[in-house]
Amino acid sequence: MRKIKKLLVANRGEIACKIIKTAKKLNIPTLAIYSDEDINSIHVSLADEAINIPGSNVSDTYMNSMAIINICKKYKANAIHPGYGLLSENAAFVELVEKNNLIFVGPNSEIIRNMGQKDKAKSLMENAGLPVVPGYHGAKQDKDFLKQTASNIGYPVLIKAVAGGGGRGMRIAEDNKTFLSALTEASNEAKTNFQDKNCLIEKYIPLARHIEIQIFADKHGNVIHLFDRDCSLQRRQQKIIEEAPAPKIDDEIRSFLGDISVKAAKAIQYEGAGTIEFIADIKNGLDKNKIYFMEMNTRIQVEHPVTEAVTSTDLITWQLQIADGKKLPKLQDEVSLNGWSIEARLYAEDVSKDFIPQTGFINHFNLPNQLKHPNCFIETGTKKGDYITPYYDPMIAKIISHGTNRNESIRNLKRYLDELEIAGIITNLNLLKKLLNNKNFKEANLDTKFVENNIKKLTEDSPQTSHIALAGLIIFKNLIKNENNYWSMWRPSQYPIKLIINNTIFSLNFIYSTLDNVEVHFNDLKFKFYSVKIDDSHILTKLNGKDEKVTYNSFTEKNLGNQIFTIFTKENTFEAQVFNSMIFEENQKEVSQDNVLSPMHGVIKFKNIKKGLHVKKGEVLMLLEAMKMEYSLTCPRNGIIEEIHVKDGQQAGEGMELLTLKKDLNDG
Repeated sequence: MRKIKKLLVANRGEIACKIIKTAKKLNIPTLAIYSDEDINSIHVSLADEAINIPGSNVSDTYMNSMAIINICKKYKANAIHPGYGLLSENAAFVELVEKNNLIFVGPNSEIIRNMGQKDKAKSLMENAGLPVVPGYHGAKQDKDFLKQTASNIGYPVLIKAVAGGGGRGMRIAEDNKTFLSALTEASNEAKTNFQDKNCLIEKYIPLARHIEIQIFADKHGNVIHLFDRDCSLQRRQQKIIEEAPAPKIDDEIRSFLGDISVKAAKAIQYEGAGTIEFIADIKNGLDKNKIYFMEMNTRIQVEHPVTEAVTSTDLITWQLQIADGKKLPKLQDEVSLNGWSIEARLYAEDVSKDFIPQTGFINHFNLPNQLKHPNCFIETGTKKGDYITPYYDPMIAKIISHGTNRNESIRNLKRYLDELEIAGIITNLNLLKKLLNNKNFKEANLDTKFVENNIKKLTEDSPQTSHIALAGLIIFKNLIKNENNYWSMWRPSQYPIKLIINNTIFSLNFIYSTLDNVEVHFNDLKFKFYSVKIDDSHILTKLNGKDEKVTYNSFTEKNLGNQIFTIFTKENTFEAQVFNSMIFEENQKEVSQDNVLSPMHGVIKFKNIKKGLHVKKGEVLMLLEAMKMEYSLTCPRNGIIEEIHVKDGQQAGEGMELLTLKKDLNDG
């Protein structure tokens, strides 16, 4: 049987780093690939060799099948590990790997094709004895037929790309009026990500839990499961927090799901790592008769570290060993659960703006001391100074905790996140902290709409008033260090400063007798700080007899030149800056309803619009493709398209004017 001699890692980011590190432990030489954007990425420096595939877009680089095959031949790599996403579930690519007599770390192309086609997967799994969600997964794709089918199934329905995964190519249609636009968006996103625009329709289960089973199989017919995970905390159908095992599942349901998953994997002669995902209708509680097969992922999952933590396994090592022809390291009765593990995904995204991904430089990325947090670890392919581009997924890192029970695992993760610092780009760090502190989360009252239904509460991230005062004190102290500042020259005893914190203007007044004793006044509040000591990253002081310590980072914005201070507290990470009326007014001015602007960097797509076209409020005019997702740009009001300022397929920058409207004089 062929052995892996050199491994090409067909991925990027944290999973590429983990695969390379694991291969090195097994004495397998590694070959990385990288795009123009990733020339300074961690995975490039970790590999024994690294080869550039020119370009930025995934289609030109990490999903360029022929380029990857040719690199394998030229640099004598005889095996490919795809990680997750990208080409990991692309049957055509795996078939190409097989035709070129290379080893693919994963199942064969036939299995990937069958499981990748969600319609066929449902049929195969149904035949293997798994219950499936009611719906339509046939070949007919006529829009009117699908719309009628959705009505027959009953709204709401879930539209899913038949070749989809990772929440992409997925939309919810609440009624007949929204069905066609939802279908178009799902179909377009599916075409972009999976080169297949076809969709299936399922009955949407409003109150549901997302439970999945990790399975593993070798070339010798052995199949086991490594228990369950809960992935119900999601936004945009993508996971934020995952845990193993799934909470509030009794032994009967746990055994039932594990057994039927193993049976299904054996039925299709599966090989390698795989995940069978279930959706549980929990309207009347968790009932094993209302748990349905959703899909099978024929790859390693993003959340696999929580399974490793509770089963004391190394699943990437297993993947490489099985691809080498070895038997599974453990049989079913040798795998047991040990404690609890939770994973939080740190994303570059603005939670307050519907989780829209963010781009920009990471100016500061400080990780907690590992010795202080022995039960937590981070997996990342990102470092200080990296630029988060619009071309790839916005995940920055995964933070994983372990504990003897769920409460302990939550506490361990919370303590780690309290000390994690990142600045220069907006992230979901505050949301992760709020989720871990949420009473319902602590009690495991979870469902897939949990984040959406609690978003207002979860996005209330205004800092405490004492922390606002401390932020002001940090900025004040930095200002008076500057000898050219008029305050230093005139030495008054009171200094007024206006700050912008979380888009709100605060008028603060500073009164001090000595440099280490300062009063801060704002909003009729008074804070007396004593023994103030400040350096380039910390402020230490006493407030009401108690020690206060806050860390911070500052950087100068390239475009506008203003200094941004990022303040890190246990409860919150927030930005503060001195109020500049010109900058603030520019940022705060209301977007005219005559214009459609790009909310972020991305590629603009449109087909059915032109100058002079009458359009209505809410109508989808353009699509923005960024971070492997598509976003609808809708018409702000009824009107007529006066000018289109971009071309179809053009790259647009954040805030760029895309389209101008003029008033329709015939519109009442």
